[in-house]
Amino acid sequence: MLTVNDFLQLAPFKEFEVVSGFKGLDNNITSVNIMDNPDALDWFSPGEMLVTSGYFFKNDKAMQDTVVNQLKAINCPALIIKPRRYLGDIPENMKLLSNELDIPIIEMPYGIAFSKVMMRVMEELSGEHEILNKQSLDIHNEFFQLSLHGGGIQKISSTLSHMMESSVFLCDQNWRLLSSSLLETTQVEKEEGFLSQPFFDSLPPEFENVQKPLVRTFIFDEKQICCIVMPVFFNSIHFGFIVVWKLKQTLTDHHFIALENGCMAFALERIQLREIERTRNRIRQDFFDELLAGKITSTTSLTNLADLHGINLSLWYTAYVLKVDFQNSFSLDLLEAAHQEEDKMKTILQTIVKKTKKSQKIFLVFNRKKQIILLVGTSPKSAIEDKLILKTEIEELIDSIEMSLPDCSLYCGIGRLTKQLMDINLSFYEAQEALRLTQTKAIKRKVYHFDDFTVHHFLKDNVSKKEMHKLFSYTLGSLYEHDQKFQSDLIETLECWIFNQLNIAETARQLYIHRNSLLYRIEKIQRILLLDLKDSDELLKIQLALKIYHMLYQKDYQH
Repeated sequence: MLTVNDFLQLAPFKEFEVVSGFKGLDNNITSVNIMDNPDALDWFSPGEMLVTSGYFFKNDKAMQDTVVNQLKAINCPALIIKPRRYLGDIPENMKLLSNELDIPIIEMPYGIAFSKVMMRVMEELSGEHEILNKQSLDIHNEFFQLSLHGGGIQKISSTLSHMMESSVFLCDQNWRLLSSSLLETTQVEKEEGFLSQPFFDSLPPEFENVQKPLVRTFIFDEKQICCIVMPVFFNSIHFGFIVVWKLKQTLTDHHFIALENGCMAFALERIQLREIERTRNRIRQDFFDELLAGKITSTTSLTNLADLHGINLSLWYTAYVLKVDFQNSFSLDLLEAAHQEEDKMKTILQTIVKKTKKSQKIFLVFNRKKQIILLVGTSPKSAIEDKLILKTEIEELIDSIEMSLPDCSLYCGIGRLTKQLMDINLSFYEAQEALRLTQTKAIKRKVYHFDDFTVHHFLKDNVSKKEMHKLFSYTLGSLYEHDQKFQSDLIETLECWIFNQLNIAETARQLYIHRNSLLYRIEKIQRILLLDLKDSDELLKIQLALKIYHMLYQKDYQH
């Protein structure tokens, strides 16, 4: 191995002067590189001796200290500075810190080029690459055998931990902990968010695309932890991150070769798990597609398939259909927007699955395009009571998701209860129909049950379009004409008021208008209609007319 002292004995470098860090002269050199800006610190490998003019830190004491500390973190054997042009004398604070950290700082004569240092060092090191290649092959074979025999995520983390001589954490793309191998007692294994926001802020932009480990420091349990972070990224796919807690060992090329091969094994394992999950989901999705289409008509077939997918046929089921609307930025291209929507759908689906697992009821959850479908199983004894409870729970779930994802809007349609799973296709159709009819409602609620549209379906199936026209014209015709002529919203105001059970305060709040403005509108509506809006018979007539209004003047009506 070439040490710093060996380097200084080479003929071209006899005039180089060590100004500090004398205890580090036995540090091993594995390569040499040029450092010309602070961002470059993230790109160096362990054992690289660095050459710089010092220009980027010439007037910045904090940056000078940061550079020396970071060089220690990445196991830099020595720092060569050509100071005369930009830096003048090498700063005293850098000398003091290098003495403390045993990193030699070497002053380079003005007349020698950086390239000469690099070429001569690489000539000396060329014979050592065969040893490194042999180590690399051994490490590769160990991880290859591990992947070949299906060692799993935990085996990968323990093998890598042994090679790195440090604790290792494997995380997914969202930094959720998948596996860990600990060399010391710590609470991290139980902590989902053990990495803090300042740590994430310190990472470079689009760090997940960088195929190189970075050294970072963060605070955990009131202790300063130095770690290595490596994104796992192959073939334009981001699989996750590997975090290595750097304890007492000195980083070498051996460690980084182990880390690179560990990344490949981690990616292969994730690919295999994804394919298994994709196959399982495809079989499950095919079953639900046939079930919702009403194609499963044999009780024996349904029983066998239900056993395969772990579904309890003794329960009564109801279909819930959640529609997701995305508000994408116009600056995104179609492909990028599609990827973002897919990621958000996965997040929403995971949130729903996580929340429904806490419920005592049975939830079968899956997605189709921009819809998430829930088949909810309840006991026949509590089915009626559960109906209102479930509706409230869905409303709370939607509020929670929309709060965490502000650019997503969710709406839910609910079908009627079915006493056997084979009839769930009817409930699913009703949920879809309820969801479709919500788009015509002036009062935009988030959750509608098919039964909310009973009057709608009665009118559509039993009353001709001509008769509905007559009833509407007689009841609300004058108000409709006023809205058309003056571009007002009196019909919507009337509907909102009736929906809120004639409550002035709540209606004003939903319409975002002052209480006095609402009272003025109601008085105006009464003058136009010449009706007593608080008479129960008149109110029923108006409610029927409002139903007809949405059927005749919205696109959903077909006779």
